[in-house]
Amino acid sequence: MNTFSTHSPVAVMEGFPPSSESRITPHNWHEPAFLRWSLMHRSVQVPSVSIWRGDGPASALPEASQDLDALPVPALDGSPTSLRSMLKQLEVDAFLVMHRGRIVYERYFHGMQPHTLHGTASISKSFMAMLIGILQGQGVLDLEREAQHYVPEMRGSAMGDATLQQLLDMQAGIQRPVMTGRDGTIGQQDGGVYEILGLLPSNPDAPADFYDFVLRKLRSGQHGRRFYYDNGTVEALAWIVRRATGRTIADLYSELMFMPLGAQRDAYITVDRLGAEFTSGGLATTLRDMARFGEMLRNDGYWNGRQIVPEAFVAATRRGGDREMFAATARHAVMPTGSYRNCFFHMHDDMEGFAASGRYGQRIYVSPRAQLVIAQFSSAGGAPPPHPFDGPTATLQHALATSFVNELAVVSG
Repeated sequence: MNTFSTHSPVAVMEGFPPSSESRITPHNWHEPAFLRWSLMHRSVQVPSVSIWRGDGPASALPEASQDLDALPVPALDGSPTSLRSMLKQLEVDAFLVMHRGRIVYERYFHGMQPHTLHGTASISKSFMAMLIGILQGQGVLDLEREAQHYVPEMRGSAMGDATLQQLLDMQAGIQRPVMTGRDGTIGQQDGGVYEILGLLPSNPDAPADFYDFVLRKLRSGQHGRRFYYDNGTVEALAWIVRRATGRTIADLYSELMFMPLGAQRDAYITVDRLGAEFTSGGLATTLRDMARFGEMLRNDGYWNGRQIVPEAFVAATRRGGDREMFAATARHAVMPTGSYRNCFFHMHDDMEGFAASGRYGQRIYVSPRAQLVIAQFSSAGGAPPPHPFDGPTATLQHALATSFVNELAVVSG
């Protein structure tokens, strides 16, 4: 493990009380000077609930450290650079590589530490998908059932007659209502969740809570005909899970995922005014616990001496989704052979790569062929996805996987 600190040109939340110019507000948290602090302290900004890790020991993460700082990788412009330099270019806060179940490289930047809880953004969706896979395996959920079967209030809404599998694959025939008065760097993709949480000032267009958010979605065509990436499908699934189990998502995460994973620290998830968790983007956890999650997926859902997610669900996830639907979207430029299945992006490449991906540069990448897992936290501000860094990040992941297959396997073995 290696750490170093850098300092933003703007002091953030400095002083007791913080000076007015250094304070995080609903108007500046997404700006580059403030974003990093926001992602590492989201529970200070908005309400959240804890996800208990349990009282057992953390699961072992063996180490076989290698100094990969100087490893040649492609830079943002495609020219050769070192891994260390590339991580700086990508605004990475923390980066961990596991090979064959052992940590071979771990770096922390910008004041990030192994115990720091960092926002995962849309990686939250992938955790939610695995929870649904567990509940399917228990017989609680049927993925071929329509949403309205579990939540009658969704009958007649845009997603009411979508199946759970269509929601998991972002194939609901919906579109998001237009949000007026938005900063261009925020965009429309979140659909109003920032207003729900209080991260942005509320306005008449904004939904009141995540239940209202689900019901406000507009219908656009038939389900199962196109890939449309939207937070609403996952929030609809969360409503279904709460109704089917009679429990909160935070409690289910604790019992069915974080305890079995042997997480090193309690996580948290942000909530709305009614206590509903922001399941499409509100999870915060440590880098090593993200790596545990990725390693569990690499091992077909098995980790820490038990089958956490049913092997069949993980196998279906790893096969990927409809590539023709994916090719019709802007994300195709980043992943030309890609697809989307169960809230994971799939590369369909020679490394068999698939990834959980979140805004501002959050990633969990798994390459079964290279026996590799990469966990990454970043604070790369700017335009809504696809972000200019998304392509270079995918290239870096593939380059590292290829290196371990071709050159480093013997060293780490």
